[in-house]
Amino acid sequence: MYVHEISLEIKSNVDKDTLVDDFNLLMAFYRSNGQTQGKIESQFLQNNRISSLPFSLEKDSLKAKNNNKYVNNQIEKIQLLAKSTISIETKGKTYKNYTGACRCKKPEFYILITNYITIESPLTCGTCNNSVPLYTLPKYKDDGYMPILGWETNYQSCDSLQMNCEVGERWALNQMQELSSQLSKQGVVICKQIEEQTAVPTFYYLFNYKKYKGDEQNRPCPNCGKKWNLKTQLHGLYDFKCENCKIVSNLSSYS
Repeated sequence: MYVHEISLEIKSNVDKDTLVDDFNLLMAFYRSNGQTQGKIESQFLQNNRISSLPFSLEKDSLKAKNNNKYVNNQIEKIQLLAKSTISIETKGKTYKNYTGACRCKKPEFYILITNYITIESPLTCGTCNNSVPLYTLPKYKDDGYMPILGWETNYQSCDSLQMNCEVGERWALNQMQELSSQLSKQGVVICKQIEEQTAVPTFYYLFNYKKYKGDEQNRPCPNCGKKWNLKTQLHGLYDFKCENCKIVSNLSSYS
């Protein structure tokens, strides 16, 4: 990913703590618009300068062309308060070989997927398997993508519970691997709306850590009961893909 420095010189007599709060709100708006990744940035105040070091999927993620009305309005507000202009500088990449986000002109399909440690986009391209920046999609709701990010937070919370293995592990696993769970239902609704808005088939990733008797490779789709196993594993991860139900999954590591 790319790391940027967003900074603002304070050239007015405004209360600095108040301005820090407004600056933090700007960072939240960048996040809800899919322009930054992760939930916590390294925001700090040094003398008369406020700075933050967010991650992004693309070098130009923070360009004005990708802003929504909330980002633009908040930038205008804090610039007036500070009597200065926001500066955005790309500091570098997290890895030398980082190639960036999906650049496919017309992806074959999308996959809604996340986990407890990633800060990648919750939407990946089924063609190149790279992250899809949310701001490249039509606005999902209220000029942003909060319902998608809300599902992402819910999923990551469940994944954290099942990874910690102490509190709520079974409940969290069921939320992640049962299509009838609240989490899965929320995700499936999001997939349907993304597909509606983009005309790109959008699949829901169904977690799988069940213990199966017999040949798991030939187990049917858990929703329609039809054959859904792939002859060749997709992107080194997916072993199952149901075109009818729009779900993908993998062989259980528990079997």
